[in-house]
Amino acid sequence: MKELTEIQKRALKQFDDFTEREGLSANKAAERIGISSAVISLIKSGTYTGNAANQIDKIIAYFNTKEAAADVYREQGYVPTSISSKVYETIRSCKIKGGFSIITGHAGIGKTKAVQEFKRQNPIDSIVVTVNPCCKSTKALLKLIALQLGAQLAAGADDLWFNVCSKLHDGMVIIIDEGQLLTFHGLETVRSFSDYFADRGQTLGVAIVGNNGIRERIEGKTKDSYRQINNRTWQRPYFETKDVQYHDIEQLFPILTAEEKTKELTFLHKIAQSAEGIRGAVRLFGNAYDAEAYDLDGLANMAKFMRMDLTGIGMLI
Repeated sequence: MKELTEIQKRALKQFDDFTEREGLSANKAAERIGISSAVISLIKSGTYTGNAANQIDKIIAYFNTKEAAADVYREQGYVPTSISSKVYETIRSCKIKGGFSIITGHAGIGKTKAVQEFKRQNPIDSIVVTVNPCCKSTKALLKLIALQLGAQLAAGADDLWFNVCSKLHDGMVIIIDEGQLLTFHGLETVRSFSDYFADRGQTLGVAIVGNNGIRERIEGKTKDSYRQINNRTWQRPYFETKDVQYHDIEQLFPILTAEEKTKELTFLHKIAQSAEGIRGAVRLFGNAYDAEAYDLDGLANMAKFMRMDLTGIGMLI
């Protein structure tokens, strides 16, 4: 194998530093980068028979991307906004009392942030499953839950259900995000876990989090089909973008708050109360910040560039 260049040696050193800094094993660190740890080991020992340059280029590309990402705006971690705090407390209540809760609202208002924060603070006795269009059937849902619990997978939905039950315990909560994608039978199946524990004098909470699709099915034309779910639901809070408070925006954008940029905060508040939601306001500010123009004019220009609907907001600019 050819002698490594200084750039290649530095890339391998970056890999070692990354592994130590993140507290990862060599295997996990290499997996994150997209390269085999065995290959890295062989390159370090000088015994790799393949194209070492191609492999090290993957490491260089990874760290170049991460270095570039470090220079762009990064949104804050969890911020307890008026909406996310209520979502968090609803999940907490569901965990304590057990039973079934459905939390719905407009997209981009902080529901998922609250779910992630709850899981972070309750890692042992809560599990989070995010449904997607490919995993919305009853069996797929049970597989997702089984994988989170380390339960044995099985061919039949009935065996999967029992395997999941064997891993659940009193005092837990199952949180299903993007729950609007679930089928009727999927909702009934996950609800059955809370009933199973209630019948034994124990508590297991099930919190379904999603957009208005769930609420429309339960309260709309198909409500008769969902009557059992409706009757068994302890809490059913609903949130809209108009519920976003000005104080939420002050918390989300401390740079603007510190600089007392009230016009900019008001503009972002109006964006957050529109169909864009808090998520849209955060993305708008991030793009404007990276462009080094996050005053009112800069935010307005970026909003137009992002093709945001500024109906009713134009009076501010």
